This record gives sequence, C-alpha cells and structure tokens, in this order.
Amino acid sequence: MATEKRTHQKPTPPQPGTRPSVRIDDQLAADLAVIMRTDVNLSDAVRRAVRQLADMYRTAWAEGVVPVGTAPTLLAYQLEQDPAMLSPRPTPGPTPTSAYDARRTPATPPVGRPTASVAPPSAPAPGRSPQVRRSGPFPGVPVHRP
Repeated sequence: MATEKRTHQKPTPPQPGTRPSVRIDDQLAADLAVIMRTDVNLSDAVRRAVRQLADMYRTAWAEGVVPVGTAPTLLAYQLEQDPAMLSPRPTPGPTPTSAYDARRTPATPPVGRPTASVAPPSAPAPGRSPQVRRSGPFPGVPVHRP
C-alpha cells in the first residue's frame, strides 16, 4: 500500500540550527505584523513570542498551577509603564511659609459629640432588671440579692 497509517508520535522540538518551515495564515501574519512594528525582523519576532510563551509555561509548571506538559491559560498580564507615556504631574502650589499653612483641611467636617447621653453608665441593659447598688467589699461594685 502506498499510504501507511501513522501512529501518533509526540512532536519533538527542532534541533538548533535547523530552519523549520511554518505556513503563515492571515492571523499569524497579522500577529507578526504587530510584533514587527517594534522594529524587529521576522526571526526576532518569532523568538520573542515563543520565548514569552515558554516562560509562561515554565512558570506555571514550576508553581504547580497546571501539571507539567499541560498548557496553562493566561488570565491576565501586567505591563511596565513607559515613563515617557505618563501624563504630566500637576504643578505644585505655593510653598508653605509655616506649619499652619502646610496643615491640610479635612475633606469632611469632624463629627460632633451627641447632644444627650445615650444612657447613664449605671443603667440596666435592655430586658434586665435594675441592680441594687450597695457598698460591698469593693466600692462601686453592685451587690446582687438572690
């Protein structure tokens, strides 16, 4: 027979120095165009993309996020801010001339004290009978009668 049934073999990575061929479809061409806007050539664009993906896999496996040999799912990423892209800071106000000038005013006025006392300290708790105050072994400690 001219065609033989191939058994499923695990793919092996290419050897260093080889030139693998990759069919470039529309999505890969668009993705490479984005990476190449940073003034890198095709080889460097592929190297950067593969390196970043491989670093993510290595980290996920080392941290035990997924079993080794399983592709992790990237949920989020954090970018480093280019200082040139930051919006300009507002110009500072005049320098304070004294400590009083540097004092900040509160955003909300302070809360005042209640006008009336909620309950005197000796008032019984709600639902409890009043306690009789007598001088006992300790001054101010109520004595309970059975």
